[in-house]
Amino acid sequence: MTAAGAGAALAIALASLALLLHGRRIGWWPRPPAVAPGAVRHRHFARLTLRAIVHFGLVAVVLLASLGRLQALVHVPAELLPARALAIAWIGQPAWQSLAWGALAGMVIAAALERRGRGVSPGDLRAVTPSRRAELGWGVLLATTAGVTEELFFRLLLPLLVVSLGGSALLGFAAAAVLFGYAHRYQGWRGVAGTMLAGLLLTLVYLLSGRLWAAMLVHAAIDLNGLVIRPAFARRLRLMARGYS
Repeated sequence: MTAAGAGAALAIALASLALLLHGRRIGWWPRPPAVAPGAVRHRHFARLTLRAIVHFGLVAVVLLASLGRLQALVHVPAELLPARALAIAWIGQPAWQSLAWGALAGMVIAAALERRGRGVSPGDLRAVTPSRRAELGWGVLLATTAGVTEELFFRLLLPLLVVSLGGSALLGFAAAAVLFGYAHRYQGWRGVAGTMLAGLLLTLVYLLSGRLWAAMLVHAAIDLNGLVIRPAFARRLRLMARGYS
C-alpha cells in the first residue's frame, strides 16, 4: 500500500464519515420526533440502517479492495501486529474471551437493572431506540448492522490507513476511538465518553483475539442490549404500571 493510496483512501473515509454526521444539513438524515407516526419512524430506521451500510461497511470494503487489502478482513494486518503484541503482553492472549463474556454479562446486568426500574442510559439514545413494539425488529437490524459495519470502519480501516501513512498502530486505534466517540455525539457528552471507552474495549477484543468478527459480535451484543432488550423491559414495566400482566 503506497502512502499516496493510503492518503486518498483516508480522505475518502473521512469524507464519508463527515457526510454521515453532518448530512442532516442537506437533508441526508432527517430526524423525526419520538412521537412521529409509525410510517415515519420506520422510514427513519430504514435510513439509519442504509446509512451505516453505505458509509461504514461499503466504504470500508471498497477501499480495502482498491488497496488490495481484503485479506485484512480475516487476518490482522502486519501493520497492526505491534499493537496486538503490546496488548497480549499487557493482558495475555486468552483474555479476549473474558472481555467478550464480560461484555455479555454487562448486557444482562443492565437489562436486569432496567427490569427493576433502575436502568441508567449512558447517553441520549432516543434517536436510535425503538419506542414501539413494532420497531423492535429495527433495533435488532440496527444493532447487527452497527456491530459489523462500525467495526470494519473504526477497528480495521481507519487504524490501518493511519499506520500506512507513517503513524503508529496505537495512534491509529486511538484516533479511531476518538472518531468513534464523535460519531455518537447525538447522545450527548456522556454518550461520547461511553462510546470512546467502548471503542477502546472493542479494540482490545480485536487485538487479543486476532479476529475482527469477535469485536463485531461483542459490539452487536452491546447494541442489542441498548436498542432491544432494555426498551423491551422498559415497555413491559410501563404495561405493568398500567395494570397489565
